[in-house]
Amino acid sequence: MTSLSKHVYTGDGEDRISSLPEALLLHILSLMPTQYAVRTSILSLRWKDLWALVPSLDFEWLSSKTVDDNHLSFVNFVDHVLLRKLTSIERVSFYVRGLDSKVVASRLHEWLRVAIRRHVRVIDIEMCPYQPLSLPSELFTCKTLTRLQLARELEFDTPLSSVWLPNLRDLQVSLHFPGNDITQKLFSSCPLLQDLYIRANMENEEDTVLNVCAPALKRLEFQLVAYLHNEHLERGMMLSRNKIVVNAPVLEDLIVNDDYLPFYSLENLSSLVSAYIEVGHCCIQDIGMKEHANQIFKLLEGITSVKFLTLASGTMAALDFADDNKLPLFPNLIRLNLIVPDDYSWRLLPDLLCSAPNLATLVLRKAFCKGDLIHEFSWVEPHRTTSCFLSKLEKLVVIQFHGVDSELKLLKYFLENGNVLKKVLIDCSHLTLEEKSNFLEKVVQFQRVSKTCRIEHCDSPICVKL
Repeated sequence: MTSLSKHVYTGDGEDRISSLPEALLLHILSLMPTQYAVRTSILSLRWKDLWALVPSLDFEWLSSKTVDDNHLSFVNFVDHVLLRKLTSIERVSFYVRGLDSKVVASRLHEWLRVAIRRHVRVIDIEMCPYQPLSLPSELFTCKTLTRLQLARELEFDTPLSSVWLPNLRDLQVSLHFPGNDITQKLFSSCPLLQDLYIRANMENEEDTVLNVCAPALKRLEFQLVAYLHNEHLERGMMLSRNKIVVNAPVLEDLIVNDDYLPFYSLENLSSLVSAYIEVGHCCIQDIGMKEHANQIFKLLEGITSVKFLTLASGTMAALDFADDNKLPLFPNLIRLNLIVPDDYSWRLLPDLLCSAPNLATLVLRKAFCKGDLIHEFSWVEPHRTTSCFLSKLEKLVVIQFHGVDSELKLLKYFLENGNVLKKVLIDCSHLTLEEKSNFLEKVVQFQRVSKTCRIEHCDSPICVKL
């Protein structure tokens, strides 16, 4: 704000300000938090009420104090601004951080009602510390709302039969132990919903169905955290009774991240382009069961149309722990990223490759894993013929390899059997000069069946970023 004042209010400052187009002034104000935009009213008569025309309102309160006057001053300021704001509101955000946000939460209903009456299109709410959000019923029938972000657990006290958000396209919501009625009706009441982010605390042993049925959905991200009792650490984790159901015929991007691997039923995902799967990473290897880990196969069966797939460390650990069930076929898959903990084997790699007959790019990344080693990393050359895989593979990328014998065996196999392999890229950013030299010297000595195959190295992790 100080730099702005010096720029436009020096010498004949009011004349300078008066000469600026109103559209430019509004643009300048729109770049500021609302607290600072309101303060510009003292600069000149031209600025006095100009802030009230800005379409976006950003209310920020960052405090480590607990004095009621601090809370009330913020509340009074928001009340004042919203009372003066008579034009439409494009966007309103509440970013509140303090030791006690109850006073702010108590006024949130009325603030949102004012925004809804001003035809608000975007609402962002983030409150910290933990404060469940109880929202006015009018919010869930707002016809103008296109984006809603709730970065706190939602306390859903609205009659679900009245929910109808006909123009909502982007929803980010955090749910605390959601009941079946919430998810089955909330998402289906948004016919134009295209982008959905769900963070949820789940009760592992409850019969909870998290149901996402959205005909226009293009991007979906799950962040699911299981609530585990202390006895789980002693007797082991019970097979989850949660069920995650997705029916999204035009879905293109899917991110699944959970720490306990519930049952997934993914239906009608024929348009899927990319998927990132990180499941069971916190529980499977410590307190899970074979039957529990086997649920990974049902999840994979639902994403067989995908073109770009990342199976992260938790997923690969679950696969290594699970039974040797047959993997589904991925006929469209052209790029596969595998992130494997260094205390697990890569025994399923041949099976994964056989399940992707059109795979063109393979990225193999070893992930450092804390704790006692359960298995040592190993590569065992498959006994089957190579006709079922490596027939289309053109590029191989390896990350976090150190050049140990098991890794060298894996690289040797690909170079000797990759008939159409064009490039092998080795990440050396984590190696010393001596380690890098020894590693590459051994690799270049391997026979290459493909005459066009080049072996390259990269000293920056950016160039091999997944």
